[in-house]
Amino acid sequence: MQRPRTRSRRNVQLLRPEHAVLASETRANTGALAAAAWLAARGLFPTDPNWFVRISVETGETRFAIEIFAQEWGYAFRHGGRTSWIRVTDIPFVHGWDDFNLLDRTPRLESVGSLMRIVERDHGITLDRTCSLIESSIGGEDLIAAWVRSL
Repeated sequence: MQRPRTRSRRNVQLLRPEHAVLASETRANTGALAAAAWLAARGLFPTDPNWFVRISVETGETRFAIEIFAQEWGYAFRHGGRTSWIRVTDIPFVHGWDDFNLLDRTPRLESVGSLMRIVERDHGITLDRTCSLIESSIGGEDLIAAWVRSL
């Protein structure tokens, strides 16, 4: 009877620093993971690796936009001549302006509706989620519109 083969220490390759750099460069970022989870929750499965969804909820001169891409997601709020534009890749960051100090209030993508309610309350506005503008490279506009209405 043969003994089972076991790995000896000399057969184990240690991760060298140059391999660690490559491994960290190829991992998905939090924006990409949130975007992928958002897609899966809607049952949407794009064939294009560079897919996108742009959503805009506007009331008068006030606009709350949500942009979801394969690699990241973000939102912009414009009201009274001021703007906050936040993007989420590895971490949330200000993309140009944060006049409303929303960076520290950035929720997870799945909870962005809570942020919409906060800005509505803080500024005495109501965003009409039933009339959202949706641009999508993956289709599913009806599913996306239903999600917006639920926010």
